[in-house]
Parts: sequence; structure tokens; C-alpha cells
Amino acid sequence: MQEYFMAGKNMSLLPVIMSATATMISPLTTIGIPAESYKYGVQLWTFPLGTVVGMVLAAYIFIPVYFQCGVCTVYEYLEMRFDKTTRYVISAMFIIQMVLWNSSVLYSPVLAINAVTDLPLEISILAFGTICSIYCAIGGLKAVLWTDVFQTILMFVTALMLLAAGIKDVGGIANVFDRAKEGGRLNMFNFQIDFTTRYTFWNGFFQGLTYGVTAYGANQTGVQRLLSLSKIERAKSALLTSIPFVFLLFTLSCLHGIVLYAVYFMCDPILNKRETCLTKYDQIVPYFLVSKFHSIPGLTGLSMAGIFSASLTTVSSVLNSLAAATVVDFVHPIFPSLQRNEKKSLLLAKGLSLTYGAICICIAFALTKVSSISQVGYLFNNTFEGPILAIFTIGMLTRRGSGKCALFGLLTGLSIILWIGCTSLFSGYIEEPLPLNTSMCSLAFNVTYDYSSNVISPNTIPVPSSQSETFVLNKMPYFWVRTVGFVITFCCTYIAIFISGWKIAAIPPDSKCLSPVVRLWTKNAKAIEHHKENTNNFTLETLPSSERQ
Repeated sequence: MQEYFMAGKNMSLLPVIMSATATMISPLTTIGIPAESYKYGVQLWTFPLGTVVGMVLAAYIFIPVYFQCGVCTVYEYLEMRFDKTTRYVISAMFIIQMVLWNSSVLYSPVLAINAVTDLPLEISILAFGTICSIYCAIGGLKAVLWTDVFQTILMFVTALMLLAAGIKDVGGIANVFDRAKEGGRLNMFNFQIDFTTRYTFWNGFFQGLTYGVTAYGANQTGVQRLLSLSKIERAKSALLTSIPFVFLLFTLSCLHGIVLYAVYFMCDPILNKRETCLTKYDQIVPYFLVSKFHSIPGLTGLSMAGIFSASLTTVSSVLNSLAAATVVDFVHPIFPSLQRNEKKSLLLAKGLSLTYGAICICIAFALTKVSSISQVGYLFNNTFEGPILAIFTIGMLTRRGSGKCALFGLLTGLSIILWIGCTSLFSGYIEEPLPLNTSMCSLAFNVTYDYSSNVISPNTIPVPSSQSETFVLNKMPYFWVRTVGFVITFCCTYIAIFISGWKIAAIPPDSKCLSPVVRLWTKNAKAIEHHKENTNNFTLETLPSSERQ
């Protein structure tokens, strides 16, 4: 099982570095972020900035703990730190979360194909999902890691092709920024703390920060890659080396949206759907690639392969980690005899990979009606990962808190943020994008969409009045959900710790469940205490014997 789930713990650095990069990048990045940047501007650039900080924190705070504890899944750690119930609950949450996330990732490239071919969505979802499930089930983690190397290269090639072609089409980088500035897309420094604005400096940074920490600190999919290495130092090195690649791909995705806006500056392809047949902004990246490269043999296929690579890396990684979490966290503890039977456990793991693939295919069918695959996908992730990250953080950085305190905080925080996230998703509220133009399209009826006005005129359309009456929490952008979920869970857990007994330590100070960074303030505390003792002893010795007690 160690070979199938952890690649024998003897992987070389290159495939792990590339897989660590690829795991962070999904079609929600390569397709969804350009679409969001196209509509709402480049304020998204703070997301990769926060992600870099989060990955550094994961490398030094979280990853060493898993090597200290010698675990196969991150949820085994929770049993060592808290109790079995906490392990089972959070592992089950991970399974639900990643099935939903994987479904949105599976749907994304299919949406891309639908933009440029006549292949029905349902057939594309079925075919793509089946291929991913089969190759992941057969090969295990080692196969996933090595295929990620080639798929990551394809992603970079496609990203650079799109950027170069777009800049050339517009007439130079200066024209790109001139048009973006005129369209209000260069909104890079919105420092307003607003929980209803879709993108600001702060929600982008904190979303990236918590995303980076969670992906490689509290999520089986990311951590499993690093656990395939033999030593802590190699795992840290792999994660830190992958940071520039992750930052570059995220930043390129933000720039793609601005470049595409400059390309379609006076003729938005979605508003001009009678000619383009596009219905969603998530289709704009593949539409541009195909329309630009269709005359050059091989480039269309190469660019579409790059988009599919982003999905293949994520889907295969998630299916493998789902199988690992199910077998290690549920099957083996419940059926100890199966743990001793390597062959049956391996067959079960492969069967689970196929089963989870089938479930993701079914859920992907239900996503065909959503307006923004990026919003839905990140909302699936954010709702669960904020509360989960809070429990891991408390477990690794403090000695306080029992399993009951952790469960109280987790379930309270999850309930609140789940309510906020779901009501937001189903309320139908969508923040108005920046102005979009069709004045240079060849259609007889051209419209400039300016959502800043409610006045009906030949060049504007009104904002539906129902949106202005939406409950304020339903307007919370999905970029705030993870951070708010983390804060609520953290606070609720500490309330439970204070009530149950603040001075009661759940683990000893030298526990392997604590992060190495805890020693920094533990040593300082011991030094201060030792200094006080010496001071008291010195004072006592200098007092006359009649005044000593």
C-alpha cells in the first residue's frame, strides 16, 4: 500500500516539484481566473501573492509534523493529537469536499471543448471522467507524479502561447494596458475592507494565504505528494522550489484576463453570442485559443491539451488521495484484518478510485447550469477548508484543546460558514461586472453594458431590483468564505477551551504532534521563567536571615 499511496517514499525531487505545482493549478485557475479577471479586473493578483506566503508557512509549520508522526494521511495526525472522532469527522469532510471540488474541475475542460466543438457536454464529461479514473486507478501515486511532469510543461506552454498571441493581436503590451486602463481593469490596489465587493486587495491576499497553507498543510491531496519523499528536508525543498512556478502560473492567469479584455475591447464575445455561440465567460480562453491557432497545424490541439492537463493533474491527484483517505482512515481501522492483506487492500483502493470517479461524473452533470465555474468550485473548497485549517492550526501550535473542544469549534464554524456559502450560492446574487462593450461587433444591435446605472437607455441595461434587496451575507464574495470560516472555527474552539479549562494541557510540551516552530516561544517562556527563578533566589540570598521566609 505504501507503494500505491506514497510511491514507496523514495521519489526523486523533480516529479514531486512539478506535481506540487500542478496540484495547485486546476482549470479553475487556467480558465476561471482569466474569466474573472476579464470581467472584474486585475485585483485578483493578490491571490498568488498570498499563496506564496501560505506555501512558505506550510513548509515550516505543518509539513515537519507529518514526518515526525510518520503518518500516511494527514487525518491520522488528528487521532494522535485529539481523538478518533475528530479524525473520522474531518476525513469525512475532506471526502465530501474533494468529491464536489473534483466534479467542478472535471466539468471545466469539458466546458472548454464545448466552446469549440459540437460534442455534447454529457458525452464529454463521461468520456473525460472515465479516462481520468482508469489511468489513476491503475497507476497509483507514482504514475500520477510522473504524468504531472509532462502536464505541467504543457500548462506553461499553453499559458505563454495565449499571452504572446493576445499581445500580438492587440499590437503590443502598451495597447493592452491602455485598453485595460480605459475599461477600469487595472484596479490593483483596492485596500477597502468590504465584505460585499467581489475582489479587493485583502480578500485576495487572505484567500491565497489560507489556500496555500491548506493545500500543503491540511489537505491530503497536497501533503501526500510531499510524503512520497524520504526526508523532511527534501519535502521542504520540493515545496519551496515549486513556489516560483505556482506564482508564475497564477499571475499569468490573471494577465490572461486583461489581455483577452484588450483583444475583445469593443466586441465582447459573450454578449455577441449570436455570432460566437458562447454562453459563459468560462469559455472565453478556449474560444480565443482555437480562433487564433486554428490555421496553424498542431497548435490548436496543443493548446487544448494544455487546458486538459490542468484538469488531468488535479482529477488524478484527488482520486488517489480520496482512495487513500477512505482505506487508511476508515477501512483499515474498522477492518484490521484487511490491513494485513496487502493484495485485497490494493484492489479495494483501485476500486475506490473508479467509484469516486463515477460519483464525480454524476455531480459534474449537475454543474452545467452554473454561471461561473470558478465561483462554484472555490466555494466548494472554501466552505470546508477554512474550518479544517483552524483545527490543524490549533493542534500543531498549541497544547490546549481536547477532541471535544475541536469538534465543537469545527461543527459550529462549519455550520455557520456552510449556511453563508450555500445561501450565497442559491440566492442568485451576482455582482455586476465592469462595463462590457459590443459597439464594434458586426451585429445590427450593439449594446454597451454599463452596470453602474439603473436607467434604461439604448446603451445600458438595468440591474435587477431583486439584487439590491439581497440579504447582506448573501453578497459575501466566495474569496472571503475560507478566511471567515477559519476565524469563526478558531474562535469557537478557543471559547470551548476556555470553558473546559484553559490551564489543562492536552499533550506534553515535547509531543511530536507540535510543530517545531512552537519551540521558539517555548524556549523564550522557559528562559523568562528561569530568569525569574534566578532573580528570586538572588534576592532571597541578599536579604538578612531575619527577613527570609
